[in-house]
Amino acid sequence: MTRVSFGTDGVRGVAGTWPIVPEVAFRVGAAVASRASGARVVIGFDTRPSGPLLEESVVRGVLAAGGVPVRAGIVPTAALQVALAGDLAEVGVMITASHNPAADNGFKVLLAGGRKPDDEASAALEHQIAAAPATDPRPTRPLPTVDRAVTTAWLARLDAERWRLGSFVGRRIVLDLANGALAPHRATLEALLSGQLLFVGAGPGDINDGCGSEHLGLLQSQVVDLGADVGLAFDGDADRVRVVDERGIEVPGDAVTWLLAKQLEVPSVAVTVMSTTALEQGLPGVRVVRTAVGDRHVRDAMDREGIPLGAEDSGHVLFGDHPAGDGLFAGLRALAAAFARARSVSLAVRPFEVFPRRLTGVRVSHRVPIDALPGLAAATAAGEATLGAGGRVFVRYSGTEPVLRILVEGRDVDQVAAVSQAVTRAAQGGLG
Repeated sequence: MTRVSFGTDGVRGVAGTWPIVPEVAFRVGAAVASRASGARVVIGFDTRPSGPLLEESVVRGVLAAGGVPVRAGIVPTAALQVALAGDLAEVGVMITASHNPAADNGFKVLLAGGRKPDDEASAALEHQIAAAPATDPRPTRPLPTVDRAVTTAWLARLDAERWRLGSFVGRRIVLDLANGALAPHRATLEALLSGQLLFVGAGPGDINDGCGSEHLGLLQSQVVDLGADVGLAFDGDADRVRVVDERGIEVPGDAVTWLLAKQLEVPSVAVTVMSTTALEQGLPGVRVVRTAVGDRHVRDAMDREGIPLGAEDSGHVLFGDHPAGDGLFAGLRALAAAFARARSVSLAVRPFEVFPRRLTGVRVSHRVPIDALPGLAAATAAGEATLGAGGRVFVRYSGTEPVLRILVEGRDVDQVAAVSQAVTRAAQGGLG
């Protein structure tokens, strides 16, 4: 079998093509179940058309390895993490491609406490998947029914947070559910949350298709047209959240991080190398710890150093007192922080100024070592000299897509644009 490789956040690809096929799904189920004899494996999926078939294959793999499948149905990734933290299962598999288009799918493996596997655990899982059986010895055995305890545990955590934060009565809040894992829970959200809730991307429709965290246009127009106080957009498995203020303007993810850090009065915060360097300036007295890209790296730093808040500019927000990367949980805390500080979201984040930045991507057929790309190092050095103090050029390969990503940040928007163009052109030339 061709080796299945884990990226920054599991395995992703086009559904129906290797490795997002039933055989690999079966092997994934068998591999995670084999991590502990008789392990309970909680399994969830989002609303992609390929989800039910892949879910059945994972379940059958768990059964074949002697494990106990706990079927959660269509739920956010956070529901599985809460279930694992609450000892409803030992390991988990979330079938999702997160913010990717509906044609894609993937497998996120979750370990004890809802944590994502580190590099060592990922390598071990790759070996276990390769060694797992490829077929079900009892293909006709009935599958267990969906266990509602997983959703119940997740909603209980959200309900406790709602009571801690207080009421949003009088606020009009637009929620973009991305036609994803949150969409089937719309009625539950209406019962759970106070305030006047308005929905887009709540189905029917393809997951992430013109809606959700990667396509904010629909939410922005609805916030303005409906005269709402704020909008929240989630991705397909609802582990990230984007905020739109009352003017229909996106609030940068780093501004949400700043807002939460100020309101929660944290002594330290963990962010990735992609977050703006304006955080250090905007959070005097707060230790800013930077990690590699990926929310698992942020969580690792939080666990290792006792950091209470961590985030990625892309919309992942993590808390030391919550086991999950939960877009809805983070959104609730962000709204509470904003309305506690000011009468509107725009006023709440106004003191924080994100440095001008530009992020570009160059698609690649294979990954040439970055330091071996002709002309890129010289263009990067020249760009950073142009940008001056507080400016930077950061180049990396995506962990989930065949793309070389180039981030340019500085204090002058025109300089940022010129440097971004020059460095991107150098990268394109080096990649041929």
